[in-house]
Amino acid sequence: MVNLGAMKCRRSLLFVSILALGGCEPLRGVVSEKDVNSRVDLGCVDLSLRHTFGVIERWDYTSDGGIFPKGTEVAQFAYYKSNDGAGWARLDLGEVEKHLRVEHSFTGIGAALPQDYFPPALSAMQNASDAVRTDCHLDLGNMKLKAVGQDVDVLD
Repeated sequence: MVNLGAMKCRRSLLFVSILALGGCEPLRGVVSEKDVNSRVDLGCVDLSLRHTFGVIERWDYTSDGGIFPKGTEVAQFAYYKSNDGAGWARLDLGEVEKHLRVEHSFTGIGAALPQDYFPPALSAMQNASDAVRTDCHLDLGNMKLKAVGQDVDVLD
């Protein structure tokens, strides 16, 4: 007989170990961020992205620092990934000092993402921006993309 509790524990430990090791790998891709003076219905964003992209992944977490100050409650929507799963387009939203902080990105961890991954990812990011602007009144315009961890030819 298999001990399911022990298997779940081992799987959880494996997942935590992978995350810890992944923390040493550099972030690569494109990122944009801005603060907006409006609130947004996270349920609307969720439904809008699901309607536009089909299956999305959503994670709600408490930030440990970085773009979102430590302790910030953040909703992360991963709505597009490269065919090999190496790069993900995400929209992260969290309230910071009575503003909504938005991070919109297409990134991967480890090796540089191939240059041909960026045009379809940027197209998906534009589709996401259009959808949440129309459906949820969240304007992601004027968010300048910057390359992180690698050169990105389409930004030149």
